[in-house]
Amino acid sequence: MQLTAVVLATYTSGAAGSADMEMLARLCGHSPHQAEEFLDRLVASRSLAAWHYCRDTDEVAWRLSFQVRVGRAAVQQ
Repeated sequence: MQLTAVVLATYTSGAAGSADMEMLARLCGHSPHQAEEFLDRLVASRSLAAWHYCRDTDEVAWRLSFQVRVGRAAVQQ
């Protein structure tokens, strides 16, 4: 799950990000189905506020939770 969080951070700008699901899964070393499970776990752990997968474009999008956004802002200062 930590590797997934690091990959998501790479593709996050501000409080949101998006990436191709196949690429995301490949970078994390697992299948697209497993990527969905990890994204659900990141929402459950409150690292992500939400995520959405668009099957038509194979694009996954996410929003960071408020808690993570505040933490990132403190680190950048």
